[in-house]
Amino acid sequence: MAKQVSQYIFEDALREIRKGKQPKFDQSVELHINLRADSKKQELQVRYITTLPHGTGKEKKVAVLASDKIANADMQLTEADLTKIEKGDLRPGRDFDLIVADPKLMPKLAKLARILGPAGAMPNPKTGTVSDDVAKAVEQIKKGRIEIKTEQNHPIIHTIIGKLSFEDQKLAENFHEIMTTLRHNRPPKAKPDFIGSVFVKATMGKSFELVVN
Repeated sequence: MAKQVSQYIFEDALREIRKGKQPKFDQSVELHINLRADSKKQELQVRYITTLPHGTGKEKKVAVLASDKIANADMQLTEADLTKIEKGDLRPGRDFDLIVADPKLMPKLAKLARILGPAGAMPNPKTGTVSDDVAKAVEQIKKGRIEIKTEQNHPIIHTIIGKLSFEDQKLAENFHEIMTTLRHNRPPKAKPDFIGSVFVKATMGKSFELVVN
């Protein structure tokens, strides 16, 4: 009897994913990374931004709060729009995915933190969504910039690396970008082998554990 493979290199796992029964929609390819760290310790949490070479395949609706007109933004917020967000007439996750703001206008968003924060839409310098160059920040987000971070109470990272319709090479390059940048952003106090296990799956498929080098 042939020995069952328990871990795969990324390209082999992708082939197995493609063999599965495919739904009618274009599935996302998800990456789930378990870290050997205590997520309750602030110094061991991971949070950084990176740009995937081929994007995620998911278009983000970007709203901006800026003095100048930003041509590539999906929504240019006004004072009236901020009131709509407060009242629930404009909603993060439905009308926009995130907000990019000019630093000098951030005080206007302070009262909306309780709404935008839990939705992951509150501008933050750490994620590049508070910027002196709002147009450039929006451009980078549109090109595939994503945030990589551990869950609030668990040392786990969940992210999307593309769509199943992507070519194998593009998905592989996106995967290796995340793994390379994750190692470069290892918290100083984390163990050298802080990446415990990595799993890849399609939205509706089973997961495959990957070899961690």
